[in-house]
Amino acid sequence: MALYYDLPVFKDVYKLILLIFEYTKDFPKEYKYTLGQDLKRDGINFTSLPLKNQQNIIFGKQQTNKTHSGYIVNC
Repeated sequence: MALYYDLPVFKDVYKLILLIFEYTKDFPKEYKYTLGQDLKRDGINFTSLPLKNQQNIIFGKQQTNKTHSGYIVNC
């Protein structure tokens, strides 16, 4: 089984996070510490989903209908 950081989805999400950090550094001051921080936090949390899914598969746990930032995901 591939490790989570070898998965294409993890690599794509990581690239997305780098773009988020690049774009939010140029945000106006009033948005940098509200919207910018929220985007960064949610992007970083999004990278943990492949890891959690892999751990659930390895340990035989099936978790469904967990919400993440308002979306329903199957982990």
